[in-house]
Amino acid sequence: MSTIKPPVDRQDTLARFPSWRSIEWPNEALVAVQLLVAFEAFDEHSQFTTEASSGVNPFSLSYGEYGARAGIWRLLQLMEDEGVVSSVAINGLAAERHPAAVRAMAERGHELVGHGWVNDVLMPGGEAEREVIVKTLDAIEQGGGVRPVGWVSPGKMGSIDSERLLLDEGIRYTGDDASDDLPFVVDVDGRSLAVVPTVDLASNDLLHWVLTGQGPMVIADGFKTTFDAVYQEALEGRPGSVGLVLHCHGAGRPTLTPLVRDLIRYCKRHAGVWFARGDEIADWALAEDLRR
Repeated sequence: MSTIKPPVDRQDTLARFPSWRSIEWPNEALVAVQLLVAFEAFDEHSQFTTEASSGVNPFSLSYGEYGARAGIWRLLQLMEDEGVVSSVAINGLAAERHPAAVRAMAERGHELVGHGWVNDVLMPGGEAEREVIVKTLDAIEQGGGVRPVGWVSPGKMGSIDSERLLLDEGIRYTGDDASDDLPFVVDVDGRSLAVVPTVDLASNDLLHWVLTGQGPMVIADGFKTTFDAVYQEALEGRPGSVGLVLHCHGAGRPTLTPLVRDLIRYCKRHAGVWFARGDEIADWALAEDLRR
């Protein structure tokens, strides 16, 4: 049962904690809900395996391939039924291998986000990283007809060169950050880059289901607890955001999709909820020049 309380005076809350960052979302939204879908490919292994191994793991790769064969289509149907859109973090190799899936995402209004070439290789830094970024963006654009303006590195682990290189290649925002729960803008060599930070650590299918062996309800518990807390803060004068991470090869399985539907409907039962794509949040942050 929800423990959400009636709203209080916003100015009173802000006066009590004047150094705590606060924003006002577009159209007076209270909570921005970010659905981040991961459409991934791998060189040697996905995030799941039944046994410890080194080198190429065919079974682990087959687990990852489920995302393109079945998972993405189940998630696209679910979101279309519910009238919501997401940001889809796409590995370049996945886009190259499965352009029809990437085209279907774009045609249904989902944001295409760069996500490295493969998900089991981290960003290398330097000019080698520039090559990865360009190759990834080219593959996604060729598949979906749209060039990404957002980027999330594999494992959200960019290099010390990533921000500069991403701006060079036309990227406007990054999700490689866990330092805040509100968007902000950073200066990179005199250029502005938006940061849409991670707000989904409590509701990530990979972290809490695929890798732990726990039941899927652990994701529901984490998401609802976070949503209720953030919604209450919004009623008290500090709008916020929550996130839900859905890997196509994890959450796209029938074990989890009914739960995802329930969580979307749970959010929709609350007034002032904005299902926001990452580029929408980033462009608003840049327009407002939200520097910390």
